[in-house]
Amino acid sequence: MIKLFGGHQLHLIDQIALLAGRKLDLVYASLVHQLRLSPGFFRQGWGDLGVVDFEEDAKLFQSWPPPHFDQQLKWQKRQESKSWGVECETFEVSFRTPCHGRVYDALPPESRIANARLLQPKDPQQRKACVLHLAGTGDHTWHRRLNLGGPLLQQGIATMVLESPFYGSRKPHYQFASQLLRVSDLLTLGRSTIEESLCLLDWAGRHGFARLGMCGFSMGGVHASMVASLYPGDVACTPLLAPRSASGAFCHGALRSATSWAPLAAVVDEKQQEIEATLMRSARSTDGLIEAARILSTLKMASAESQSPASHPSNAAFAEGIVHSAQQRVQDSSDRQQQHVEAGVGSDRKNSGIDAAENELGELWHLRRGLAEDQACLRLHQVLETYTDVTRFHPPRCTKAAVLVGATDDAYVSPQSVQELAAHWPDSEVRWVKGGHVSAFLLQQPAFRRAINDSIDRLGDCSSL
Repeated sequence: MIKLFGGHQLHLIDQIALLAGRKLDLVYASLVHQLRLSPGFFRQGWGDLGVVDFEEDAKLFQSWPPPHFDQQLKWQKRQESKSWGVECETFEVSFRTPCHGRVYDALPPESRIANARLLQPKDPQQRKACVLHLAGTGDHTWHRRLNLGGPLLQQGIATMVLESPFYGSRKPHYQFASQLLRVSDLLTLGRSTIEESLCLLDWAGRHGFARLGMCGFSMGGVHASMVASLYPGDVACTPLLAPRSASGAFCHGALRSATSWAPLAAVVDEKQQEIEATLMRSARSTDGLIEAARILSTLKMASAESQSPASHPSNAAFAEGIVHSAQQRVQDSSDRQQQHVEAGVGSDRKNSGIDAAENELGELWHLRRGLAEDQACLRLHQVLETYTDVTRFHPPRCTKAAVLVGATDDAYVSPQSVQELAAHWPDSEVRWVKGGHVSAFLLQQPAFRRAINDSIDRLGDCSSL
C-alpha cells in the first residue's frame, strides 16, 4: 500500500490506475479514432429515428410477463467444470428476438436471433442469485463479462451474458467492428437489448433464482439501468463506469473523435423537421419525457448560437460550450483577416492580397465546416438525450440495491454524469475507483465484483410489493 497526502493509503493497483487514468483514455482514443485506424460511427448519417416509439412500446409491458415473451427458452448444457473453486455448469441458448414490428424490421437479419450464455453453480442449493451482464461498446464476445462475473460463483451468484445486436455473431456483414453505420442503429441496438434482457430476467425469475441483478460496463451500464427501471419486480443494479446518457460519450467525451460528423452535418437541415417531429412524439409518451418537449420548444438550430437545453446541468454546459466554440471560430477568423490586412501594409500589395484572399477562403471553409459540425453535434446531443437518458425512466423499484461505480479520471464518462444518475435514484450508492475508463476496466475488477455482490445482498432490505 502507498501513502497518500493526508495519511490515506492507496493500493499499488489504484496507484497505477491513477497514474494512467485519463491519459491512457486519450492515448487510446487518439490511436484508434483520431488516426482513423478504424472508420467512425454513423458514416451513413441519421437513419430512421422513428424506429423507437416510446408510446407504442409502453403498451407492450402493461402486463407481466408480456404475452409475446418466449416462456420456454431451450437452454443447452455446454460443459461442466470446476472454476474459481466451484463446481459449475455452462448453458447456452439461442432464441428469436422478442422484438417485432418496426424494431424487428430495423434489425439486420444477422441480429434477429439472440444468443445468451449462463454460468451457474452446479448445486442448486448454492444458487443465491443471477446477474445479467450487458455488453459495453466493442465487447463482441462472452469472455470479458464471464471473467468479471465468474469469481462471484463463490458467493452463489450466477452470471448470464447476452450477445448484443450488431455485435459478435449478430454483427451485420457490412459493419466494420463496432462502428454502427447510422444513429438509428444505436437506438435499435438499445431498444432490442432492453427487451431481450427483460425476457431473460423473466426466465431467470421463474427458474429458481430468488434474487436477480443487472450489470453492465459503459454502454452496457446504460442499458442495464433502463432494464432495471422497466422490470416490475425488485432487481439489483450495478452500472459500471456508465453515463446518464450516451450523449456524454459521443458528443463531448472521448468518442467524439470516433464520430463521423460530416454525414450528420450534411443532412442536419433537411432532417431537422423529421427529427423534431420524432422527438415530440417520444416526448408525449411518458411523464418522464415531458422535459424533452420543453427542450424542443426552446432549442433553435438555425445557427450554432442556439439557446441551450437545460434538463441537466451538463446539458447546459455542453450547449454553452458549443456556442462558445462557434463564437471563438468567428473571432479567430476576424482576427486573422485583420492580420492579413496589416501584413499587406508596406509590402507587395498584389502578392499579399492574393495570399490573404486564399488564406481567408481556406479559413472560411474551415469555419463553415466547424460550425456545421457543431450544429450536428448539438442535434445528436438532443437526440441521444431524448432516447438514452436513463433519468427519463422511473427509478428501479429497489434503488437501495443499486451501487453505481464511477472512475475518477474517466475521459469517456464524466463523474458529473454518474452523479446525475445517482441523484435520480434515491438511496443508491456511488463508489469511485481510481483511474480512467480503460485502466479502471483492466485493474479495478475486484472493486466491480464487490459492488455487484453488495447490490445483490441489499435486495434483502427491499420489501416486495
